[in-house]
Amino acid sequence: MRYPNFDLLRLLLAVEVAVVHAWYETDPKFDWPGFIMAVPAFLAISGVLVLKSYDETGSWRLFVVKRLLRILPALAVSMLLCWALFDLFAVGNSMLNWLTGGIFTLPGVANGPLWSLAWEELAYALLAVLWTCGAYRRPWIIWSLLAAAFLGVHLGKGLRPHDQMILMLAPAFFIGNLAYLHRRILLKTPSLVPWAFLFAVICADSLPWFRDLVRLSPVAFQSFAVVWVGMAGACAAPFRFPDLSYGIYIFHMPLILYLVRSKLVTTTAEIALVLPLPLLAIAMLSWRFVEEPALRRKPKARAPEVGAPVAGV
Repeated sequence: MRYPNFDLLRLLLAVEVAVVHAWYETDPKFDWPGFIMAVPAFLAISGVLVLKSYDETGSWRLFVVKRLLRILPALAVSMLLCWALFDLFAVGNSMLNWLTGGIFTLPGVANGPLWSLAWEELAYALLAVLWTCGAYRRPWIIWSLLAAAFLGVHLGKGLRPHDQMILMLAPAFFIGNLAYLHRRILLKTPSLVPWAFLFAVICADSLPWFRDLVRLSPVAFQSFAVVWVGMAGACAAPFRFPDLSYGIYIFHMPLILYLVRSKLVTTTAEIALVLPLPLLAIAMLSWRFVEEPALRRKPKARAPEVGAPVAGV
């Protein structure tokens, strides 16, 4: 089954990240976190789609191959872009940022958004371990892990913002897992209800009756709202379009840094005019000549076996 809105949601989240970073780099008074915490939302979406992929593949080896083909080719292009726009130090620093999940990055140019990829890859590995242990046959285990992840978020409230964001990734991923495990329930809702819930979450500060509830755990409400719309919301895109979200996410920061450090742009308005065309062009070229050909080499999914671990949940 293909869910109707995940491609669109990932694209919108990637664009939001690019807008936030472009605004931050050009406006010293910047103060806007975005509509949704994008990185946890990405992990929530992965929690659905990657579990679905594992369920359909039925083999951790094929699963690993599929993940590597999705991540590494465009990541290599992003490293080449850093080298072309800056130097080998920028490449090495970007790799350090990626491999350490953003915990260690040297002063200087780095493709900052790559930090999240390490945690997403760790989530993939955790999913494989949980699958092998049979955890997805027993949803209560995933619910227990979600509770533990929320406890970690609570205990980490005194940490620096980046570390708090890292802690939020675990509950977001498990929310995505649970949405897939309980997909039959979610898919029974009227298709406009998930969209209404998402808009309510985004506008929560303007809804006094809802604001205090969302503030108890923004990552929970936002992550669930995103995956619910992705799975069961009315289809918002009447046609399929190239999956540019990954390219926009990993290519935007080198372009922003180049434009700003070269003083080709000096204001938010200027970067809003200059950035979209080259970013879209590079993302399109990457999709057409790198990502899409790599995805064609992905192992084909098998039909789920009778009694497969999550098929009947």
